[in-house]
Amino acid sequence: MFKPSVPKLSQYDPFLMFVSMILILWGTVMIYSTSAVYAELRFHNSYHFLQNQLIHVFIGCLGMIAALLVPISFWKKNLPWLMLLVLLMLIMVLIPGIGHEVKGGRRWIRLRGLGIQPSELLKITLIFYVASYLERKQEVLSLFLRGLTPNFLVTGVFLLLVLLQPDFGTVMLLSLTVLFMIYAGGARKSHILGSLFGVSLLGGILIATHSYRVKRLLAFLNPWEDPLDSGFQIIQSFIALGTGGWFGRGLGESRQKLFFLPDAHTDFIFAILGEEFGFLGGCLLILLFMVFIWRGYFIAWKTREFFPKFLAFGATTLIALQTMFNLGVVTGLLPTKGLPLPFVSFGGTSLLSTMFTTGLLLNVSAMRHSDSKPVANKT
Repeated sequence: MFKPSVPKLSQYDPFLMFVSMILILWGTVMIYSTSAVYAELRFHNSYHFLQNQLIHVFIGCLGMIAALLVPISFWKKNLPWLMLLVLLMLIMVLIPGIGHEVKGGRRWIRLRGLGIQPSELLKITLIFYVASYLERKQEVLSLFLRGLTPNFLVTGVFLLLVLLQPDFGTVMLLSLTVLFMIYAGGARKSHILGSLFGVSLLGGILIATHSYRVKRLLAFLNPWEDPLDSGFQIIQSFIALGTGGWFGRGLGESRQKLFFLPDAHTDFIFAILGEEFGFLGGCLLILLFMVFIWRGYFIAWKTREFFPKFLAFGATTLIALQTMFNLGVVTGLLPTKGLPLPFVSFGGTSLLSTMFTTGLLLNVSAMRHSDSKPVANKT
């Protein structure tokens, strides 16, 4: 059993707390704005998605509080059980009748109306695992076979199960997060560059061997070649962003959300935000994310103990990369991937995962104030 020690409110990073709350509130408002008409037509209740989001925000707040109060050492101690649980869930989601299929992907487990996305839980689990690995293997991280290969084998098993769903976007996101964490932990640059080349090569093969991924890539290169099919979504996103102008049409006044832009309340919510709040509103949202990322890396840099340091670095990197991927897709800088915008997009497990991860970051930030003596790094 553990006895949680509750730090003072002033010990938590105030910038991170404030920015997180603003992003959650803004996201909740945008979900109602983007989904009300669609929800009324489909469910005869314009508040359907808003109600679901508020429930998930409430549960997410409980998860964030748990991440704040439970000592970081508890998660490290129970990491094997957490990894086993997520592994079983990733296997279960592939079993017909247990895994719930949406748009050709089997990524959800439905339990009495509650949807759980195991790949979102995997994001947290892999950050815990890699942080623990980096703490334990500092002396061999410069060696590829002894230092990096065991880590790649373990993470590879989990990522393979995600790829079978299939969820190519999450696999690429987690692969890059793991590589950045290992590089920050002390691995050689040549080993990381070689691994990045290998990941890129594997990604290219996976794209080339699946026609729908090739179709997405071609639509990314020239969406106007097929404006009514593969290029339709990104063109509608461009229209939303372009018609927003400097100051936007106004909250609730988007036209593209009226059944023109698919996934308006999920992966492409930033396009509607840009239409309603304009270029300046979009820049403000990006600025909030930049502050979040800055504080996350600042917390990691200032933390002395290895495990929480790498945990904070990995959590920040994960949210930073997912944000860049989503914004890159919506603005046409990257091919379409099914990755939501953290805090803002509709999605239960995704929001819970993001809020729990933020709670971990705040927990680590409080540790900096509670440590009275310097802790020597284990080298």
